[in-house]
Amino acid sequence: MYVLVLWLPLVSAIISGLWGRKIGTRGAGRLTSTCIILCWGVSCIILYEVCLNGAATYIQLWKWFDFELLTVSFGLQIDVISSVMLIVVTSVSLLVHIYSTGYMKGDPHVPRFMAYLSLFTFLMIVLVTSDNYLQLFIGWEGVGVCSYLLINFWLTRIRANRAAMKAMLVNRMGDIGVVLAMLLMYREFGTLDFSTLSGLSGTDAPHMTAICLLLLMGAVGKSAQLGLHTWLPDAMEGPTPVSALIHAATMVTAGVYLIIRSGPLFEKSPMALTVVTIIGALTAFFAATTGVVQNDLKKVVAYSTCSQLGYMVMVCGISGYSTSLFHLMNHAFFKALLFLSAGSAIHAIGDEQDMRKMGGLLRAIPITYVSILIGSMSLMGFPYLTGFYSKDLILELIYGRYYIAFAYWLGSVSALLTAFYSMRLVYLTFMTETNARQGSWDNVRESSRAITVPLCILALGSIFVGYIGKEFVLSNVMSPIVANGVKMIPLLFSLLGGSLALFLYVVVAPRGTIWLQGLPIYPFFNSAWQFNHVVNHYVIKNVFKFGHKVTYKVIDRGLLEIVGPEGVSKICIRLSQKISNLQSGLIFHYALTMISFVVGFLYATA
Repeated sequence: MYVLVLWLPLVSAIISGLWGRKIGTRGAGRLTSTCIILCWGVSCIILYEVCLNGAATYIQLWKWFDFELLTVSFGLQIDVISSVMLIVVTSVSLLVHIYSTGYMKGDPHVPRFMAYLSLFTFLMIVLVTSDNYLQLFIGWEGVGVCSYLLINFWLTRIRANRAAMKAMLVNRMGDIGVVLAMLLMYREFGTLDFSTLSGLSGTDAPHMTAICLLLLMGAVGKSAQLGLHTWLPDAMEGPTPVSALIHAATMVTAGVYLIIRSGPLFEKSPMALTVVTIIGALTAFFAATTGVVQNDLKKVVAYSTCSQLGYMVMVCGISGYSTSLFHLMNHAFFKALLFLSAGSAIHAIGDEQDMRKMGGLLRAIPITYVSILIGSMSLMGFPYLTGFYSKDLILELIYGRYYIAFAYWLGSVSALLTAFYSMRLVYLTFMTETNARQGSWDNVRESSRAITVPLCILALGSIFVGYIGKEFVLSNVMSPIVANGVKMIPLLFSLLGGSLALFLYVVVAPRGTIWLQGLPIYPFFNSAWQFNHVVNHYVIKNVFKFGHKVTYKVIDRGLLEIVGPEGVSKICIRLSQKISNLQSGLIFHYALTMISFVVGFLYATA
């Protein structure tokens, strides 16, 4: 049963990828969706068994390496963390598969697209069920490759090409940290198994902080934290189902999962935990300020993803791994709902993504409106919706650590800004009068059932999953003792942010928009704090110059050509020419040479 959860998406990916033309578009959609349904059912059984037994299950399938110095096996570790992640991955993947059959209708390459989705699901399952870091790294790199393929699915679009390459290269920077961390772990402990490292982490290791910081470097790249976040907004160039599956619910949470899984190691390094909290808090604040002024519908949701990932990382820094996992699970449902709802709106109005050109869609697509409203309210932490249970708990736990109080206030201000851009998104997209040509939305209709049914299911998840999961995931979490006034601050900030957005865009409008754009800080926030400009101008440009002038001209075309293959070949040619000159064809030259060698030999042996 445990092996089925791996093989089902892999088999569907192989069949759809190799024989997609034979089974057709409809056949590929039905095959992959059916396999993911079965995979989801197996994941539910696994979660039930974990809840029933309360213990982890270890299954060794075969050995990768079996040497005297290193033994690494391919095995499964099924515990609370991996079983929850299985439910998250398979649930969202299933709904995205069904959604894609309607959203991608008419595209001639649907079988290839469905194969990529199933392959991504398989590799994500490999990542979350691994029992060692090497196997996790295989899934880690695999989802990166699938991300490249899916972002670049419409390969004739130059912007999609660039976004895919950017995602690949930026993630490689973080992956270097994971590789170096594995090398250090093997040097210090002689193993890469999670269970063994969990037991050995109590010993003193001089490089434990370095190991944790390198693992954090990998998490920063994969989960788009501040510094290596620039790939995430550009990745919205792929189809909307890609954004929902990869960049909202599963792949970007792999970095957070890595920190949660490596919790026993991080607990031995207070310095690393402090760095984790600082990076998470800054990321949450940065992404929230940037999302406030974005006009692209999908980019607003993308920056909200970046901000929520900051909350997950921030609470890991105070050892709140269960709370981080809880928010990860909740976030998967309401963020997938937001992305798929945004895709439904974009699909309905002819692929227009600029919110300033939308408006007036409330009556045309009411199901999409209700879905995006529920997702937005859950994102802003409205009481008794899914996001409320985990986000407020994160801020309460952070407040309990007085020495990092700044993280609490950054998180609270981020909650205010999140509510602001959530209400701004809903109002500009659906409520305000449209700026499009008169009557241009007259023919807009709600999307097909293949699109609306997943939206309805995710809407229910965005309402009830937080309430259902809080007892299961947070059974061992001690609620912090804080004053009622402190507990109310995040909620009041959220309500204030939402009310401020409605005031500016309903009461003050259109002067509210002019006022917002007239702020001196507006261009800075709109350009995402100038990160792309700084990186391109001061880092990439100088690295390119160094690569061209030094590594290419001096080393490749200079040193390596002189002492490398070309230089060796020239030396050999010249030497052979000189040796060939000895072949004069005169007998007395040959006789003199032989006599000289005989005399030398006799002299040497005398």
